[in-house]
Amino acid sequence: MIIMKIKPINTLLLFAMLLLGSVSASVFAKHTTHIQGHYFLVDHDVVNQAYKLTFRPNKQAILFSDVKVTGQWQWQPEQQIHIQLNQPLTQYELLMAENETHIYQLTALTVNTQNLGQDTHYTQHIQVWHKEAQRVLRTFTQVNNAKLVQQRQLQKWQTQLVNKTWEIEYIDEVTHAEVSWFKAASTASVTFNEDGTGTIQHWDNTQSELIWKMRGKKLILHYQSGDTPIKYVLSVVDYIDDIGLRFVAKQVDKTAKKARWIHGLMVEKQDVVLTHEQVVGQWHAFGRYHDYYPDQVAVANIAHTASKWSIDSMGQLYREKLDHPELGTVLRCPDNSCYVSCQFYYELLAKKGNTLYVNFYFYSEFYPQGPLKMQGKRIIQVEVRDQLGVEEFSDSFLGYTNMTLESDGSSAPYFFSMMPTPDGQTVSEVTSPEGTGTFAVVEGKLYTSINEQEVIYEITKFRRDGIEVCYYPAGESCRTGSSAVFKFSHDAGPFIED
Repeated sequence: MIIMKIKPINTLLLFAMLLLGSVSASVFAKHTTHIQGHYFLVDHDVVNQAYKLTFRPNKQAILFSDVKVTGQWQWQPEQQIHIQLNQPLTQYELLMAENETHIYQLTALTVNTQNLGQDTHYTQHIQVWHKEAQRVLRTFTQVNNAKLVQQRQLQKWQTQLVNKTWEIEYIDEVTHAEVSWFKAASTASVTFNEDGTGTIQHWDNTQSELIWKMRGKKLILHYQSGDTPIKYVLSVVDYIDDIGLRFVAKQVDKTAKKARWIHGLMVEKQDVVLTHEQVVGQWHAFGRYHDYYPDQVAVANIAHTASKWSIDSMGQLYREKLDHPELGTVLRCPDNSCYVSCQFYYELLAKKGNTLYVNFYFYSEFYPQGPLKMQGKRIIQVEVRDQLGVEEFSDSFLGYTNMTLESDGSSAPYFFSMMPTPDGQTVSEVTSPEGTGTFAVVEGKLYTSINEQEVIYEITKFRRDGIEVCYYPAGESCRTGSSAVFKFSHDAGPFIED
């Protein structure tokens, strides 16, 4: 009888194991088939950064950026794929001190493969390498917003290129003979002719000839950047507002035989210029914003630096950074020792509703009170809102901010900072006369904790020169709290409407 009972149990167990094995195999096969081939990882947080990824059936992976690196891939939970590189990929170097160079190297990527072609995120696994000591100092991870696009998802060229002028990102490069180490990517204006020729107007207003052709889903450009012959192959990721497109591209230096993958914008230049009315408002781009007031004062992130703005003779928005040797950046110079350290220009390329597509470029010094040099051009997408100021606290203006808390006839300086840590995290600190503590923004309220004393602040009214707040200890509310004003340090003063 015992034997008779064991046999059906073993049979059921064997059947269950076979069923589970077949399901696992089918899931694995589905994943494996799904991920094989060529993909593009377009980073939304790092300007123009893109990777081409190739996944092979034998778990081998190839990553292309400005170099080619091999690795192995494997599935992880929640449809994430992990790519372990066979050798670190250098991202940048920092000279910390004499004989101490820190090299930031990418060692692996973890990519969310859900919703291909839509906004997602990926994790960079980074190590910091001590160049002189030849050892790893630390490792950390960093999560960036991105889009993962399969090569076959790239779109056909539906745009009429001929007899139009296009602004294309990363097609040009800015160099300065007297600053040999400096290089910066730049947009350029491109005109296409029907016979496969064209013209590029470079950042320094020089022109060069262009040869172009279409091949399948690719737009292939041949041109000169300075003395360097370039091949630029663009593919469409998606179209934007019927006036341009986002692309991923392979740029090849034909002399050095070097290639790099990038992404960018290509926008048709409309016959438009900026007006005073279009500028006034709050400009949002890349998580930051500027308030442009009707009295031609601009304030960065409500609490940071202030500057004068104007429309120049070419219809561009112009701002400048005015520096004082002792006071730093100022709105108005208190004496005759100030100098312009930066000049910012915003050229309107196209407009769609409240969205502006702007060619942004600036000139800056390489040393204090040195000559101003072009630093490159890029296209930015700006959302313009009518509202000026803010109604609640946010991390966006507390990143590195000095404010003075005025209450009951007394004042106290507060300094808020959000600094990255070696492991890729962020520490939010606040310093006041009571000491140094931490802060957080939760549902528009500012929470500070100094010497184990928690205080909560709510904005009751915004002014250009400060924010009126109520504040109270944990467990209470504005009804039982006190009133105060956080005064800004930018010296823009109150805005008085006509």
